[in-house]
Amino acid sequence: MTWPNLSAPQRKMLLDSGPDDRTGREGFGIELRTGADYAVAKALERRGLGHREGPGGALPGMYWNNAMGLAVRAAVLTEPGE
Repeated sequence: MTWPNLSAPQRKMLLDSGPDDRTGREGFGIELRTGADYAVAKALERRGLGHREGPGGALPGMYWNNAMGLAVRAAVLTEPGE
């Protein structure tokens, strides 16, 4: 089962935003470079799995898993075949 029915790009972004080194309670940032990246980040945000910011001028947008996103990430990583 692909919990919670994530598309392949959503699953990749969720897995790429692993726990931060300091607290382990927030995911580290993933740079959003394309319109497709923003669409994936918005979809994960709507599911309550993370948050995004930007873009802000010359700076790119970013996506981070929140605590729920990290919990789903851990569940996905423990699925058979991962």
